[in-house]
Amino acid sequence: MAALAVALAACGGPKPVVPTPTNIANPGTAKPAPGDVTITGDSSAEVNKLAIAAIEDLQKYWAEEYPKLYGSDYEPVSGGFYAVIPSSGELPPCAESASDIDHNAFYCASKDVVAWDAETLLPELQSKFGDFVIPIVLAHEWGHAIQARSNFTARTVTKELQADCFAGGWAKHAKDAGVYKVNAAEMDNALAGILELRDSPGTSKIDTSAHGSGFDRVSAFQDGYDNGTAACKAYRDDDPVVLELPFQNAEDEAAGGDMPYDAMVNDVPYDIEDYWAHVYPELTNGELWVPVKGLEPFDPSNPPMCGGTRAEGYALFYCVPDDYIGWDNVDAMPTVYRKGGDFAVATLLATQFGLAAMTRAQDDSDDKTQSLRGDCFAGAYTASVLLQNRKDTSSFGISPGDLDEAITALLVFRGDGDVERQGAGFERIRHYRNGVLNGAEACLKD
Repeated sequence: MAALAVALAACGGPKPVVPTPTNIANPGTAKPAPGDVTITGDSSAEVNKLAIAAIEDLQKYWAEEYPKLYGSDYEPVSGGFYAVIPSSGELPPCAESASDIDHNAFYCASKDVVAWDAETLLPELQSKFGDFVIPIVLAHEWGHAIQARSNFTARTVTKELQADCFAGGWAKHAKDAGVYKVNAAEMDNALAGILELRDSPGTSKIDTSAHGSGFDRVSAFQDGYDNGTAACKAYRDDDPVVLELPFQNAEDEAAGGDMPYDAMVNDVPYDIEDYWAHVYPELTNGELWVPVKGLEPFDPSNPPMCGGTRAEGYALFYCVPDDYIGWDNVDAMPTVYRKGGDFAVATLLATQFGLAAMTRAQDDSDDKTQSLRGDCFAGAYTASVLLQNRKDTSSFGISPGDLDEAITALLVFRGDGDVERQGAGFERIRHYRNGVLNGAEACLKD
């Protein structure tokens, strides 16, 4: 990073559980029975069984969906399906060397084939993010097959985002039709898998290898999931806008776009206060923003009091009775910074200022609605930093990767009971995106 009383009895959420990037438990995703799909490769391997089942449903899905979108019959992918072991030296069509398929999956239009690395890519993704991420990878490649059949032309990044969008449309069908029994955790894991495949921070949108940032890719996937494949069909270069973020300067690039932790927790809360001083009057017909009474970084071995009760077990919270924002400054928030990045910290702090804003505006909606609105307000704050529309009072700017850090924070840094109280990560990111793209007024309509 270079009309809202909150019905919270005392404080905010419990200490977040930060999952390790491997061995996420999978509660048993139901899989469609494979039909006549055959592959070149080991069909008994677990990842390939998942791929075969996904291919079976994707062929059926697009046989129904393609005519609705394009007015002509769908031609099934017929050149073959290749589960490749790159170390064996055997290559699928269109690959000139093992590096073309190692840690990769692709659709090749000239041969009408789909190939994937069954040795490293899919097993690693499955280990980190569960079973459902594998059908998502295949659904993305089918998006490219649809582009070939519809003669879609655009920049590489636009094609990649449209394929993500088509994958989201298929995922909604697969969940709603019961093809896959996908719970909130599995959907969040799939989103985390999409984040894993994002571009390196600072990649140009006109780069011929660009796939989009994590924010861009998750946004496209959620667009298809929420609005269907007709929304994906409408994609064109710069619509949707690719949020291409350059480094602020050489110093910012050398630091990887990250401010020191102490600077984040000491300076960013005051920038968020400045944001609300500008925005709150616009939302409340001129009512002035009243700063929170305190900021309380604390040691979890000696948590502060909130409303006469000690705030045991909380990592980050807005204390309604005493009007302050507190955070674990020893364990939890430094962990968020270390694993999520500087803007992960900024985003989580911004959610609590959103709760303070709703308290001031006497919003009496339920806890979950308020939490999601807080996520949306955090997105609106992000947009303000991105647009630098407070130049007289703020010198903060967004660095490449910051938006990805924000959605990572909302996706994985939460406690065991937070899905019911706050919403799943998929839902939280949807509201955060709404704030980024549409501003604070849109948050009041959620």
